[in-house]
Amino acid sequence: MRVVLDATGLGSGAGGDETMLTGVLEGLAVAAEADDAFVVVAATDADLPAVVMSDPRFEVHRVARRSGPVHFGAVMPRVLSGLVPRPDLVFSPTHGPVRSPIPLALMVQDLSFVHRPQDYPLPTRLRLQWAVRAQVRSAPVVLTVSEHARGDLIETYGLDPARVFRVYNAALSSVPVEAADMEAQRGWLLDAGVPGPFFLYLGNLHPRKNVVRAIEAFGLARATNPSLVDHRLVIAGGRWWGSGEQEAAKRLADPDSVVFLGRVDEAQRELLLSSAVALVYPSLFEGFGLPPLEAMSRGTPVVAARATSIPEVVGDGGLLVDPLNTAELAEALISVATDPVLASDLAERGRRRAASFSVEATGEALRASFAAAIDLGERAD
Repeated sequence: MRVVLDATGLGSGAGGDETMLTGVLEGLAVAAEADDAFVVVAATDADLPAVVMSDPRFEVHRVARRSGPVHFGAVMPRVLSGLVPRPDLVFSPTHGPVRSPIPLALMVQDLSFVHRPQDYPLPTRLRLQWAVRAQVRSAPVVLTVSEHARGDLIETYGLDPARVFRVYNAALSSVPVEAADMEAQRGWLLDAGVPGPFFLYLGNLHPRKNVVRAIEAFGLARATNPSLVDHRLVIAGGRWWGSGEQEAAKRLADPDSVVFLGRVDEAQRELLLSSAVALVYPSLFEGFGLPPLEAMSRGTPVVAARATSIPEVVGDGGLLVDPLNTAELAEALISVATDPVLASDLAERGRRRAASFSVEATGEALRASFAAAIDLGERAD
């Protein structure tokens, strides 16, 4: 098979989308057969996994990074029309090119723009609702990242279940960081206002992530249990849209107890994930939920929402709470911070759970869905 992979999300600061794409590329490098070929469309400023750059089955095609409408409306159609020999399939996340001479394997990670439209700016919401609705019906296969999201796609759009494939995200290996670099990152964290133990929220900032509720629960936990007086809540991630988290921190928690770091680099991310007392992830809607998987793979306890796909990913590897119940979330934070036996048990269960989301499994499921799409296309011809 010869497949085009739209990997322009790498280097965009898109958080989980970048992790998903990295897992796709690394998984295919492991699972692909000797005569497979992949054309990776990547932005000029993007770093690709080393395993891809050293694999002759991968050809990298660089393009300028553009806005979504320009990328899907002009850049990708131009790239696809110029490829020789003609590929069998194009893999595209979110939605595909507006015009394509090549059949589409469409990756739709979640339908939050359908179920929580209020969380999106109007132009983004309308573009997603129009493009995804049209393309899930015309694409030979539709891919998604959990059974919850798969069922949602089938029910929402009336799709044939045989055309909708679940490809779990991979728990990627932690980034190796030199001891000197790690010490420098600890100094950075201290300078940022985090001198001691901390809870971590890692992810983009927008309304469905429910970060204000995490801040409220953290403030309640500190007020309820004096042993948490030295703890901080660290919020790491860039803003997509929306507002209110900083204001909530001033209203709902003690001064200086909530620290906003913005986007972090790989070394900083590694320090945060491996050093936190617990990851706090009360998101209201997820197609998968990568930060809990990343934390579990490092033995960091997870407190996450009992909502949408998150229980499917976390399983018994974390504490699941009602994301709308501030008191329940606060109690979970207190339990993890004050009960070392529980924390140790969660660390062990989390590592075991994360190990089932391997790069190899992602690559094998992805390649199988590609083969099914190509077969469906050949039968249609």
